[in-house]
Amino acid sequence: MDKVLSYLGLARRAGKILFGDEILENFSRGSISLLFLAKDISPKSRERFAKKCLYYKVPLIEDYSADELSAALGRPIVKTAAVCDHGFAKAIQKERRCVDGKEQKTI
Repeated sequence: MDKVLSYLGLARRAGKILFGDEILENFSRGSISLLFLAKDISPKSRERFAKKCLYYKVPLIEDYSADELSAALGRPIVKTAAVCDHGFAKAIQKERRCVDGKEQKTI
């Protein structure tokens, strides 16, 4: 498991992760700092979450499959996961830049 997924698991254990429709409800509250979408999410769901990310200026990561997200978060079939802590989000984005050597993809 890479460091990004390790940080994601740590955020889960700290109670700073939201899943599914909980995420949509929390966008307007400003509590979403970073969003993970599985590569294999349905196009309709991807569009719905991506539009929210664009509107609320939330960074979006789509580099992992549902199986990888599920393993990192210890839950079955995770297609969406939102980080609700600025510190965890910042650490994850910093790690992605170190690994990828490029800037974070934001929709």
